[in-house]
Amino acid sequence: MTIPLYYQIYRDLQYKICEGLYKPGAMLPTEADLEKIYGTSRAPVRQALGALENEGLVLRLQGKGTFVTKQVRTRPWFTATGFVNVYEQHWDRLSTQTLEISLKIPHDQDIQTFLNLGKKEQTTYLVRSQCIEETPVFVFEHYLPRRFDLSIFKAAGDFISMKEMLTSKFNIVICRVHEKLAVRIPPKKITDYLQVAEHTPVLRVRRFFSDNQGKAVWVSNQYVFTEKWEYEMDSTLNY
Repeated sequence: MTIPLYYQIYRDLQYKICEGLYKPGAMLPTEADLEKIYGTSRAPVRQALGALENEGLVLRLQGKGTFVTKQVRTRPWFTATGFVNVYEQHWDRLSTQTLEISLKIPHDQDIQTFLNLGKKEQTTYLVRSQCIEETPVFVFEHYLPRRFDLSIFKAAGDFISMKEMLTSKFNIVICRVHEKLAVRIPPKKITDYLQVAEHTPVLRVRRFFSDNQGKAVWVSNQYVFTEKWEYEMDSTLNY
């Protein structure tokens, strides 16, 4: 899979914003200047800026320019995961693809209970993958209450961060994450997306996300083939 040009521009600008090279409130180079910097036409530049705007990282003002939002973080979004080393080492070669968007009834009791769903109640359901160049690394399943409109995610396309999407499009601030790790044999479509043999055991990282009012927001299943990619976590002990 060749990484699209707009995505390369988007990731480079995203990294520079998150690292503070473009500070909150700063104006990005003009579209014409970005064309020269990246040696491309106007279309990929505009698509990249649109992706940044979708994640709430920039604000585009007609006739004035594109500005870094004042609420932007100065650290990348991935630092709370157990795969931070994977992201840091392969940041410039990582691509994300939205594979499925639909309504789905989750048949897992933990998901139903956390989201306070009825047994036959549907959720907004997404499947997304992240690849390093052509190699699948992670596959995510996301379950959200129906109040999160499918059309918003469809319009966003191949966005990289669900957390940023919820912040920029739904004004949701995630404040608590509960994580559970298990080795599971996932559904066939997951092994197909990971490009591993059917019935292969993989690591499933299940996360339960709540907002700043303690309200359940979404559940994600992150599937990882750990013969290639290891889960790592550092902690500081204060005793």
